[in-house]
Amino acid sequence: MRSLKDWSGKSLIVNFWATWCAPCRREIPLLQQIARERAADGFQVVGIAVDFRDKVLAYADQMKIEYPLLIGEQEGLDAATAFGVEAVGFPFTVFTDAQGRIVVAHLGELTAAEADLILGAVAQVNSGRVDLAKARADIAAGLPALQHDSDAKSGG
Repeated sequence: MRSLKDWSGKSLIVNFWATWCAPCRREIPLLQQIARERAADGFQVVGIAVDFRDKVLAYADQMKIEYPLLIGEQEGLDAATAFGVEAVGFPFTVFTDAQGRIVVAHLGELTAAEADLILGAVAQVNSGRVDLAKARADIAAGLPALQHDSDAKSGG
């Protein structure tokens, strides 16, 4: 049985998802890309599927999900609670630094621009260039601007 402790020393991107969740399914290719492109930088994507094991395994096989998946209905919700999240919506992604400290928890479908902003801030923390509080503030300041840009492009 694997646990998140198996990846200590890495910056984790822990994605809570379910097979029935359309935004969760849409962001899987981005998570696959992050897993491939950021592994050398010490980042590890881990999916936590809050769903039935047989459905998750079939979907993971169909989508060729390469990053590790932890599967469990109640266990998945318990893991979210361990990150300090009480009301879980899907998808939900927690980003940690290499010391295992939560940098940010992102609720909703992750975009490439949001991922780049967050992963850049985590890399700054890992390198010692900024502290955790500054990284969190930079992310908090940057995400609304990205949302505004995407709304402008989509006409919303």
